[in-house]
Amino acid sequence: MFASDSSNNRECIVTRNRAAEFFAGIGLVRMSLERAGWQVNFANDIDPSKFSLYRANFGDHDFVLGDIRNIRAKMMPSIALATVSFPCIDLSLAGNRSGLNGQHSSAYWEFYRIIKEMGTRRPFAVMLENVLGLLSSNGGEDLRAILSSLGTLGYSYDIVVVNAAHFVPQSRPRLFVIGSLCPRPKRFSGLQSHTTRPRQILEFIGNHPALKWNHLILPPLPQRKHDLDDLMERFQSTSPIWWDKNRQARLFHQMSPLHKKLLSDLIGSKRTKFATVYKRVRPAGCRAEVRADGVAGCLRTPRGGSSKQFVIQAGYGTWRARNMTAREYARLQGVPDTFKIDVPYNDALFGFGDAVCVPAVEWVINYCVNPLLPSF
Repeated sequence: MFASDSSNNRECIVTRNRAAEFFAGIGLVRMSLERAGWQVNFANDIDPSKFSLYRANFGDHDFVLGDIRNIRAKMMPSIALATVSFPCIDLSLAGNRSGLNGQHSSAYWEFYRIIKEMGTRRPFAVMLENVLGLLSSNGGEDLRAILSSLGTLGYSYDIVVVNAAHFVPQSRPRLFVIGSLCPRPKRFSGLQSHTTRPRQILEFIGNHPALKWNHLILPPLPQRKHDLDDLMERFQSTSPIWWDKNRQARLFHQMSPLHKKLLSDLIGSKRTKFATVYKRVRPAGCRAEVRADGVAGCLRTPRGGSSKQFVIQAGYGTWRARNMTAREYARLQGVPDTFKIDVPYNDALFGFGDAVCVPAVEWVINYCVNPLLPSF
């Protein structure tokens, strides 16, 4: 146990290395926390299908299945950290952009309510994760409102962007807000130029000097060690997973000349290569767009029409196409093959597509959260 937050003339007693996760999903934030030395003592989500995956892998002892609006501070254990990955649908470019007060993303305010209700028991640190769209939502006003609300509870904060592509072959940039009750972190830097602070971050910080900034010195992000070829599952040519010739031909005809050229180069390779393809709605109609740089596009949920990502295997003069498997979704989120996937295919894709990249979040916890706490 330790006490802090003398700047507010009060004691904030927290329990060493214990965390709570809100919008816990299938448990990938929990996996990240545990790898970084934390113990999760409370978890909450409303989705039964996500809970099925969570329970199969972590049990249900500390899980509250239900609406966050029904969570009260008295239900919360003593914790040092609270994490929240609140719904992004109103903030994402792929969503409706109705902002922080939209039907889904407004759930952030329930998290804020719970932390406020905890009073002197509130956690020493908080970590928020969401899409980059939060930076620009309502001209930056939504992010400013979040940071200001944390400031009223005594938190100062840093914001960083971390792309999963530094850890796994998936492009998945995410915004993290890290707040703490300590007056100044042990490794305070002012404002350090860093890969995690691209131009949009620096502009936001510069445009809001009155906010309670507390920037950490961060190490370089790692270089990815694997590409798409290393993670894709292998299937026999006779496997029913492969599309039939008619479906494959339709996919080809939906490609522009540029993307047909990318596919042609893959087909001409003297080794087997993998690429991904999205179907997107363009002014000229539905288009199939190939990504052939060894990195998958951002995984999404299988809801919303054209959001599924498909796999192409090519080389030695031929090619095939298929749906991406649930295990491949898991691997692209940095999840080991020991993770049990015992739910229907679309439920698994929804769970992983709506989750976080484990090693990316683990990096944020190790280098942005842990240095803030005396227990580390």
